[in-house]
Amino acid sequence: SSAVPSDRMSLMRTAFAKLDVDGVGRLGCHALRPFAEFTGFEGNDADWDAEYEALCLHLGCNPASGIDFEAFRHAVEDDSEEGCHCSDDELRELAGEAAVAVAAEAVAQVPLKRPASVLLRQQYRMHPAMNRFPSQQFYGGQVGDDISTHQ
Repeated sequence: SSAVPSDRMSLMRTAFAKLDVDGVGRLGCHALRPFAEFTGFEGNDADWDAEYEALCLHLGCNPASGIDFEAFRHAVEDDSEEGCHCSDDELRELAGEAAVAVAAEAVAQVPLKRPASVLLRQQYRMHPAMNRFPSQQFYGGQVGDDISTHQ
């Protein structure tokens, strides 16, 4: 393999790190999707799954494990039909925008739900006389006292 200028290598490392939002050192199917779209992929989820598997096979990676930095570097340097060649300017753009795209997508996919409400039915810390007021006023008398508090 030919030597890569250190500034280009740094751009590739930064772009990879921005895509690797989980910090695991590998880009799985979901993490690599913004890069694919950046380089021109326009298909649906099923199309992307097939494209991701083909890219992994081309790079000699297990799709379940994901693509490590060396495989990513190879793809970015590969100007063949199977590769995903990026110019330095494209890498600069990717390094600056990848994290924003992934984070926005991740936030959009998180379903918002109310936190679970759990009623404490027994307290272990205060004297029963002190528990009586909050139990009656706020919890309808449902908070009981542990035997350890009856001293």
